[in-house]
Amino acid sequence: MGNSKIARENLAKQIKNGAVILHSGSIVYRNNDTWYPFRQDSNFYYLTEWPEPDAHAVILIKDSKSELHLFVQDRNEEMETWEGKRLGQSGAVDEYEASKAYSFQDYEKILPNLLRGFNEIYCDYSSNTFEKYDKKVLTHAVPYDQRGADFSNATLYSLQPLISELRLIKSDGEIELLTKACDITVEGHIHAMKTANAGMYEYQVGAEMERIFYDRGAERLGYPSIVAGGHNACILHYSTNRDQLDEGSLLLIDAAAEYGMYSSDVTRTFPVSGKFTSPQKDVYEEVLKVQNEGIEGVVVGNSTKEVHQQTIKTLSESLVNLKLVPLGVEETISMMHFFEFFMHGTGHWLGLDVHDAGSNEVNGQPRAFEHGMVTTIEPGIYVRPTKPVIEFPLLERDPNEIRERRKIMGMEKATKLEKEEMMNAKTVKHEIPKDLLGIGVRIEDDIVCTNNGPVNLTENAPKTIEEIEAVTA
Repeated sequence: MGNSKIARENLAKQIKNGAVILHSGSIVYRNNDTWYPFRQDSNFYYLTEWPEPDAHAVILIKDSKSELHLFVQDRNEEMETWEGKRLGQSGAVDEYEASKAYSFQDYEKILPNLLRGFNEIYCDYSSNTFEKYDKKVLTHAVPYDQRGADFSNATLYSLQPLISELRLIKSDGEIELLTKACDITVEGHIHAMKTANAGMYEYQVGAEMERIFYDRGAERLGYPSIVAGGHNACILHYSTNRDQLDEGSLLLIDAAAEYGMYSSDVTRTFPVSGKFTSPQKDVYEEVLKVQNEGIEGVVVGNSTKEVHQQTIKTLSESLVNLKLVPLGVEETISMMHFFEFFMHGTGHWLGLDVHDAGSNEVNGQPRAFEHGMVTTIEPGIYVRPTKPVIEFPLLERDPNEIRERRKIMGMEKATKLEKEEMMNAKTVKHEIPKDLLGIGVRIEDDIVCTNNGPVNLTENAPKTIEEIEAVTA
């Protein structure tokens, strides 16, 4: 049974009776007549596995049983000569388990007949595709009531929350694809460690790594590769990748392969010259300690919030040990001084999207890990070279209160108020140890939560100092 068939069955159990409407992605043009490589919309792929652009799916659900109807591009010899083979309607039925398939061009004509008898419609009614394809058709597809009201009898439900919940728990087939993506990614990172040398350019190391990804069967990158040498490692989403690697510097690589539409997400930081310097080693060992602790926290019943809180606690101890902050652990946490060196989350869901579907809360409470969830664990310490002296505000700050205020006031007003509060607070000036300036370290692995504990899909990528130096030396 295909992954999408399992997904449709799970969706049908949730909906019981109703009709689901969703639309594929389309070709996006980069400039003039040059287009970006096509990648299917993740939700559409999750429920259909259909690989081509310009398609519609209607899933009819009766008594918790689903029936897939696909509207796809027609076979066209002339167009296929230019753009490549199309699967057509026969391919949709024979290869992708559609009950019936139709021409993409006939969607508006056929949809009303398909929806006859269905009043509960699940779709993404806030999207442009709804406005383009569905809004007008639904008016006629689900008849008006007999009193001539302004609205049809259709009740529209948002499909996004249902799919997000389903995508959080991976099936065995999805885990297999993620595992393959992770195995390919690990090979690429190891090759990068063996290849990198002082004098090379970041893009050259990236090219060597990505060659392995594609050679091992990756369809594309999970996201643009970050190949950040030296100070560039302190730029979280650095992707220029044009600088030359210096002797004695660190190289942070955050890069991954996508296989079967599922993406890995791995970061390793290693010495360009083969050996960590003493200051680099000090920072690296602290980050590694924090990361190992975070991985241990990916267990059923725990939550991403609890993992992040523990990460902040342990990492704040590290910052005190490294003399990067002026006060003790308690003040480093309560005044958010850690945020100068660790300013992102500890992890995120992983799957069809590198930042995958699913919220971290359920009814306002932290979401507990369940068997089959996949998350990254990726703490870091970034000692920005542009801040040799930092004025730390002596102001208690509660992240939960800050988040709630931002929700109520809006980001722009809330952040402006925060800045004013920081400016009005007393400060303590702190000089950052010179030998730590410019060091950026992040370590990231992909973790499956199981009933038997966390499973690290990327554990074969060298991570201890001894393992890394054995590869890079």
